[in-house]
Amino acid sequence: MFSSDAFLVSNFFTILYLTGFKPLNPLEREAYVLVLKDKKIIITDARYRGEKCNNDAEIYFLNSGERVGDVIRRICNEYLVKTLGCEADDLTWDEVLMLQKIGFQIIPISHAFSSQRSIKTEEELFAIKQACHIGDSVLKDITPFIHPGQTEKEIAWYIEKSIREGYNAELAFDPIVAVDSHAATAHYNTKNGEGEIKNGSLLLIDFGVKVHNYCSDITRMVGVGSVSEEIKNIYTKLLNVQNKTIMYVKNSKQLKDIDEFCRAELQKNSLPNFNHSTGHGVGLEVHESPRINALSIDNKKVGQVFTIEPGVYIPNKWGMRIEDTITISLQGEGEALTQFPKNLIFV
Repeated sequence: MFSSDAFLVSNFFTILYLTGFKPLNPLEREAYVLVLKDKKIIITDARYRGEKCNNDAEIYFLNSGERVGDVIRRICNEYLVKTLGCEADDLTWDEVLMLQKIGFQIIPISHAFSSQRSIKTEEELFAIKQACHIGDSVLKDITPFIHPGQTEKEIAWYIEKSIREGYNAELAFDPIVAVDSHAATAHYNTKNGEGEIKNGSLLLIDFGVKVHNYCSDITRMVGVGSVSEEIKNIYTKLLNVQNKTIMYVKNSKQLKDIDEFCRAELQKNSLPNFNHSTGHGVGLEVHESPRINALSIDNKKVGQVFTIEPGVYIPNKWGMRIEDTITISLQGEGEALTQFPKNLIFV
């Protein structure tokens, strides 16, 4: 796969993908994997004794006071490694210096496993479908209970409670619950927000579920009481654009074509452009390859999973977005995995 004799994997999710080994905290460096020609060796510490990994991987536990660099050097010498690849987009500068001291030729590669990870196996796709189904069920559970006087944080908590207690699943990311002008910020931080629902409010709900380590992502809009005709008319146009974009996936070859088509449809409907990607890959991470934007160099391939999520954002007034997680079917079509109805929900 690579031009090097061996490859050092450092990214938490790539380690999970390649070996099934899952350290506790994705934000801390608790393991590396040396990928050799005929085996994978996980390097971690004794806190993870008893943790499971795939059958084609073995675990080396660091002894007290043992340096990671020394272990990497020793294993590489044992297997006659002269060139060592590494994830250029993941390592810290200190780790680069550590590898340079080892004495092998270091070959940095960016996004080394992105293309491989973007094509989902049947098992991966099954887990994502389960996550999407639970997300649909959570929306069905919580939307009847939305009412004026509730805060954004309360609804975000109901989402989390439903996912964890109702379906024994995990959050893929902190839910975005944004009311009225707050929804004009595409990645609004609900944890810091103080928004409260009123009669006539427009509410954006964006969340994901994680099942067997794989994520879903969905966004739906809720109108509380009597919303303006302007909101209803623009939502109808946006929904038409989103549906057409999913249908267009069948005719696309490069994923940037989908982004271009979506924005052209917005313009046809006299809607403003949005300042984020039309979509992003979904898998072990809720944002991964492939990318659906103007700069994407990815081709459409069967088995990819990504979102389609155009939006309209009016600063100081409101914002709206419609998002589905889709997969590329054997026929090259965009098959929606999130199935909760997309009409504007009224409560």
